[in-house]
Amino acid sequence: MKKYGLPIAVALVGALIVRLVEGFFTFNGAGTLVVLLKDAVLFAFGVSLCQKKRRKNESWFKKLILAFVVFFFVCWELGYVVFPALKTVFNFLGVRGFVVSLVYIYCGWAFFD
Repeated sequence: MKKYGLPIAVALVGALIVRLVEGFFTFNGAGTLVVLLKDAVLFAFGVSLCQKKRRKNESWFKKLILAFVVFFFVCWELGYVVFPALKTVFNFLGVRGFVVSLVYIYCGWAFFD
């Protein structure tokens, strides 16, 4: 049950929390808070998918790279980092909301793999 129950619980509780925050918070930074919360829930969902007892790779370098990727995409979503050439490449490749969400889930899973 733990193998399937934990990811489902993380997804349901995370969705509920995001929905409550969207509905109840209306101050100026609420949109930023919702984006950060969604990203955190997606990352937590990815972490919940990796339930190995013993990690095969304890490399800190891999974790550092994954943390930079997550940080970059969070800043990209919030509009703090804008590179016109990279934006053109991302638009051509179709790197938008859904793909970025998959990147967060992958980074969460790979962080503890």
